[in-house]
Amino acid sequence: MKKFIMAALVFIFFLNLTAYAYGDNVGETIGYVIDIEDDVVHFMGEPLTPRGFSNARVSIGGAPVYDLRTGFRVSAEEIMVDDDIRIAYYVPLSQSGKLEPFPAVVAWLNWDCDSAAVFTVTVSDNISSSEESTVFLCSNGKYRVAITPDTVILDPYSGQLTPADIHPGMEFFVWVDILTASTPALIYPEKVVLVY
Repeated sequence: MKKFIMAALVFIFFLNLTAYAYGDNVGETIGYVIDIEDDVVHFMGEPLTPRGFSNARVSIGGAPVYDLRTGFRVSAEEIMVDDDIRIAYYVPLSQSGKLEPFPAVVAWLNWDCDSAAVFTVTVSDNISSSEESTVFLCSNGKYRVAITPDTVILDPYSGQLTPADIHPGMEFFVWVDILTASTPALIYPEKVVLVY
């Protein structure tokens, strides 16, 4: 039970952190799909940013869509009614009401697939390796990621990767159950998937 509560708190913590990653003109909402027409997704849920809406329509266009069960990028055509979705979208700063549909920035499907937190990190040039782990600092300086022999490292196209394949500039989805209270926080992901 303690592990579930901790994982839930970590998940909410990272949702709030990433919600503000795109700037003031981006709304972000977590919820579910109620209708789809062409590439326009109508969804309802809980806003994660001040400019987010609880009920809005978003045009996916060429925005990336990821399935958080796998971390892999998927086609926008795979979005279905009743799917759990977390979506970031541009909202014009001059717009006081809803200008619909908003253009999407990125969408994640199956955001509630796991009790672990799921978020993205970019590898900086600060990487150290030992027999026990490979540790890299994220480019934003907030986290150190420890890759251990138990960590699953995947490339959506070529399959399994090794710690030696990790290089600066790579971006990964990470599934995290454990993080320390240090600064920067040290995280031990269960799985990392390369983002293209």
